[in-house]
Formats: sequence, structure tokens, C-alpha cells
Amino acid sequence: MARISPLWFLLPVQAVLLFWNPGLLPVWTDELFTLGIAPRPLGEIVARLAKDIHPPLYYFQLHLVSLAAGASVEWFRAVSAAWALGLTALMDRLWVKDWAPAQRWVALSLVAFSPCLLLYGRMARSYSMQAALALLAVWAMRRWLEAPSGGWRKAAAAALAAAALLYAHYVPGLAILGGFAVAGVRRAGWIRWGVFMVSVLALYAPWLWVLAHALSRWGAAPDFSSRYMLTGSFLLEHLLKLGFGWTSLAIGESFPAASLALAALLLAVLVLGLGRAGALSGAAGMPVCAAALLGYIAVSRWVSYPFTPARLLWLLPFLAIAWTAGLSALRPPAARWTLFAAVILSHAVSAGFYFERRGFLNPGYSAPLREITARINAAAGRDDLVLMDGYNTDHAAVAHYLRPDVARAVVNAANEREVLARSDAARDVWVVRNARDISPGGVSSRAEEAVCRGREASTELWHPLPGWQRLALRLLSIPGSYSHFYRVTSCRAPG
Repeated sequence: MARISPLWFLLPVQAVLLFWNPGLLPVWTDELFTLGIAPRPLGEIVARLAKDIHPPLYYFQLHLVSLAAGASVEWFRAVSAAWALGLTALMDRLWVKDWAPAQRWVALSLVAFSPCLLLYGRMARSYSMQAALALLAVWAMRRWLEAPSGGWRKAAAAALAAAALLYAHYVPGLAILGGFAVAGVRRAGWIRWGVFMVSVLALYAPWLWVLAHALSRWGAAPDFSSRYMLTGSFLLEHLLKLGFGWTSLAIGESFPAASLALAALLLAVLVLGLGRAGALSGAAGMPVCAAALLGYIAVSRWVSYPFTPARLLWLLPFLAIAWTAGLSALRPPAARWTLFAAVILSHAVSAGFYFERRGFLNPGYSAPLREITARINAAAGRDDLVLMDGYNTDHAAVAHYLRPDVARAVVNAANEREVLARSDAARDVWVVRNARDISPGGVSSRAEEAVCRGREASTELWHPLPGWQRLALRLLSIPGSYSHFYRVTSCRAPG
């Protein structure tokens, strides 16, 4: 009797989670970039992306979607959700289809129900596309390197998969190519590996100059994320990035405090499973570990801790493979299934928190921007002004939700005087900013104090942090610890 594929159950449930209410979370800056680029003519897309250093494949597909269905953040998020579904299907087809039934169910469940995939697989960004193409590229390169003299077709397929991944995003593409370099030379020899790399570069030739520009910006830049540092220490900040990234990949970013224990347990399971992950042995084991290290180095230099897991989502299926191997090694079996059940229960609770928009590690994703701006839109007049912090607030998203006729300005160190002059000429002023002021010299707080002087000021706090997060901030003595994520101050003219 033929075995029933887990996909018959997992994919429909995953589809409901991924496609239910795609407009649930507010749009954010990077999604606005996607929304502004994808509907444009292809030539203009290429020109705009070349200046912004993004690869074009993700935007090309969304361009086709916009031609067929129109341009909306909901449609574009649905495309990402489709890639997330494809990731689960590829995981089964390419990696675990021939595993023992129990292990197959475990590995696929850890991917399909991942809260991290739920969060980032529903964004109008290329994260889930990168994950699916990375899984395909690693599989194709492993298949070729296990028998490098077995024919050119496998090498060609691996080169095509690697080039496609590079056209989706540089980080996983370069990290995986770099991770496989030693294994490629050792197994295929210098000549075959050299031909393979030349083939990948030839396929990527139209975009190589943009890649070179991107690498120069990455190499020359100071720590781009330094202004978002939470701890003030380089070492502690990397520990924070690693901890935040691991927690997100393991249990997601919207969870009850009790689930944090599972993140620690899954780290132990990972260590236990790395030496036993048969699907990652041979031609793929060390290369994937090396790719993970290279990927983290690339990402951690460029983005701050809240944005690390999104750029490393492509590691999720490989983590699931190692977790499955580690769980299989646990004794007695009751311990294995108890831990797995606890993880799946945690994932289910996290999904509930996600759809309730609460308990997010990065509250910016679930911030009530539509509610905040609805309040301002209802009260603002033609002579009023909305000021937005330029350092720690998603001012582009706030501006997106404001009425078109509402005057607005972004406050930063370069334009502080100009903005204050505009505020003097306005009747009422609203200041929208993060409760934690990270602006240089306290520009945001200083501007708020200045524009409210002589006006009747009232401050409303929005989006409270979970109790355990507030406690953690206090215990870590994080500078500027706070209880809410957003604050909105209305400064009304007297009378």
C-alpha cells in the first residue's frame, strides 16, 4: 500500500495560514519600495534597481503579476506566500521524500508551520523566493558534486540554479557558492569547478557590474546598522543579532514567554543533529555550514538585529533537516515526541499571536500605523503639520497612510532648523516617533519639545511591549528602556 504524502495535509493548512488576510499587517518601507518599482516598465525597473543594487528577478515576476492582476501589496504578498508553499513542496520532493515516514512528517512540519516563514513568507519581499531557490541550488550542487564526472547536465543544472539564486539575491547566492568552493575543488577538481564558476558568471554577466557596485558599497560602508544599536557594544550587538536571528528561525517573532525555553532546546537539538543529518552529509554538510557563516557575516554588517532573520530565512529548511536528525537521536522516544509536540504547539500559539498582531519581537511589523494615522487624518486641517522621526520610525509607511493633503516632514539632524521653521508657521503639529529616541544628540526629542512650546501638548503611547520584553530591557540595562513602541504627541495652538 502506497504511503500517503504529508503534503496532502500540510500544504492545505499552510496555504490557509499564508493566504488568509494578506493585508493584516501594515505596509512597511521595503514593501513600499517593492510596490513602487514592480509596476513600472521593465527598462525602468532595471535602471532603478541598478541604482539601488537589488537583483531583478523578484521584481520581474511581480511586474508580470501587476500586468495581470494589478499592483497591490496584497497581491505581491500572495506571490511571496506561493513561494513559501513551493519551499515546502521542494523540501519534500528534493530532500525528504524517501525518508522514513515519521522523519518526513517532522521535517516538513517544521518548515510548513514555521512562524518565521509565516512572518516573512507573507511580506512583499523576496525572502521566501530566496529560500526556495537556495534549497534548489544546494540540492543541484550536491547532486553534481556527488558524481562530478557523471555528465555535464548535472553541472549545467547546478550552474543555472546558482545563477537564478544570484538573480534573486546576492547574499544566499554568494554564500552558497563560497560555501561549496572547497568541496567543489576537492570533489570536482580545479578544472571542473573553474568551468562551473565561469558558467555561473556567464549566466550572470548582465548583472555583474551591479553586483560589483553592491560589493563595493558593502565593503566600504561603516557599520550601516550602527545607528540602530540597542546595546552600545559591538560584541553585545553581535550576540543580540545571533540571539534574535536564532529565536526568529526557531520559534518565530510572536510568541509567549514560555516558548523561549524551546529556542534554547532547539539549539541543543541542532548541535545533536548536525553530525547525524544524513541528508546534509557528504557533498552538502560542511558547505551549508560554511554558507551559513558567510551569510551571517554579510548580513550582520549591513542590517541591524531586527532585520537579520529575514535575510537568513533561506537557512530554515537546512535547520529543519538538522533538527529532525537531532530529534531522531533523542532517547527515549517519548522525549523526542514530547519536544516535537511542544514545538508544534508553540508554532500554533505563535500563529495565533501573529494574526492578533501582538507579542512581536520587532513591533514595527505589527505597529498600529493605520490606526495612528486615522486619528491624525480625522483631526488634521490644512494649516497643520505632521512631523516624523527620521531615525527610528517607519516614516515612509506613516506618510503612506496619511491623507494626501496633510502636510508632513521628516525630522533629522540635517533639516532640524528648516522643520522647526515650518512648524512655527503651522497651527497644530503632530509628532510621530518611536518611544526610544536614537537620533544623534536627541534631535527627535528636542524637535518635539521645541514645536510644542507655546502649544497645548498631549502624548499618547501606542503599541505596548509584552511584559517579558520590558523586563528583559530592564535586566539588560538597555539605554532608553521603554514600555511602548510608538508615541504620538499632539501640539495644539491655544484657543
